[in-house]
Amino acid sequence: MLTSYRRTGGSTFRRSIKGSSKPTTGSRRTRNVGDTTSLGGGLAGGGADGVVGDVTIGAIGKQDPVAALSAICSEIADRAAREQRDLLPKELLAFQKAAELIANERAGEIFAGDASSSSIGDLLTADAPAEFGIGNSILDAVSKVTDYVRNAVSTLGFDAVRGKLSPAVGLFIGDVFVYLKEGEIRQKIRAEVRGMLTKAHEAAKAGRGPLVIVGHSMGGVILVDMLTNPGASQLPADLSVDALLTVGSQPGFFATLDLLAPNPPNGSPRRRPDCVKNWLNVFDPIDPLAFRTDMIFEDAEDFAFNSVTGIIEAHSKYFQRPQFYARSRKRLRELKVL
Repeated sequence: MLTSYRRTGGSTFRRSIKGSSKPTTGSRRTRNVGDTTSLGGGLAGGGADGVVGDVTIGAIGKQDPVAALSAICSEIADRAAREQRDLLPKELLAFQKAAELIANERAGEIFAGDASSSSIGDLLTADAPAEFGIGNSILDAVSKVTDYVRNAVSTLGFDAVRGKLSPAVGLFIGDVFVYLKEGEIRQKIRAEVRGMLTKAHEAAKAGRGPLVIVGHSMGGVILVDMLTNPGASQLPADLSVDALLTVGSQPGFFATLDLLAPNPPNGSPRRRPDCVKNWLNVFDPIDPLAFRTDMIFEDAEDFAFNSVTGIIEAHSKYFQRPQFYARSRKRLRELKVL
């Protein structure tokens, strides 16, 4: 998915299109392994020995409240999607409460005391009108996340889901070949992206806020490919991107295969696009379709986004977690983009 943002005061406008660090050169890798900065929150291991003993969500919340709280909210959103409905008022309030706590470094409050499903639900809906109650959907979400934790930390988990994962990987590879092959479909994709980028660029020039672009999965690859050589992509000559976020994406991997556009002459073909001031690459360590970039591209920064979920779900969960928005906003403020 590719998303372009422009901000006006407190509002954010978004448009999206959905697409479906160095690999081995000596010891260099693009896979999501090794030491990186954390975007904030997560389960990168368990205790000091990397083993998680108690896998209830309450226990996980005491270890890493941000990741646990985000996982609960993601399951709340998933349930609404499965039931083909909007979030209920109590569910929306719980999500908003979680985002506020994460932004204010207070996520641990939800997992104080016994951290049972009911106590977590009570705290998430503490500010809701009495008639809303906790609701079965919130209690069910708190309980169900424990299953995801067990899947994520189990060494048997990958073998159990391999058959389900393979079709998803196949579809992704199909999307890659469609984009990389010169032809009408590739040009249509680039034209759509070009239109969105141009519109957002014009809004930024008009003083309506910084230009922050987000690309998920193949959307991030397309963005890096086009922004690396904006002239060949027919983008505005004065295009200036304040921040590029690639999320669960693969530009590092495809760059090492020489499948992306090289930088213009007289420069390294492995540097951050010249029109991009800041590049943050966010990945979940258990996302099989997410790759690092900082060992391939100069001036790209990788941020681990560890979450409580299963291997199959990891690739699509980034934007359902309040920690993604709270932590990304914090990083952008540190860079003085926002």
